[in-house]
Amino acid sequence: INWTHSDDIVRARMRVGVAYGSPTRLVEELLLKAIRELEKAVIPPEPAVLFDDFGDNALMFEALFWVVMRRPMERRKTLSDLRFRVDELFREAGITIAFPQRDIHIDTLKPLDIRVLKNDSR
Repeated sequence: INWTHSDDIVRARMRVGVAYGSPTRLVEELLLKAIRELEKAVIPPEPAVLFDDFGDNALMFEALFWVVMRRPMERRKTLSDLRFRVDELFREAGITIAFPQRDIHIDTLKPLDIRVLKNDSR
């Protein structure tokens, strides 16, 4: 949509990452459900959910849909409402929204000397 025109229907997108091992088709189904429940969502056209990537820390999804927006804040509010609903649906289904994780692998030529010291600073 060209923002210079007076059309009040604009495309919106939301990205979300879920933990590896999550049921990907259920994630898609729940994202579509949440979008269809939005008051400001315009259907048709049908929303789309794309399995976007195998990310470093998550399976990444992108939801694309259209919303009615008369003021810029309405779009932000609609996206916020969507995120609240997705969080609820995912919690009910036992799907974890992923967070950054790091595994540290230490490769040494000899065994590490690890000691636990008592803290006497009390």
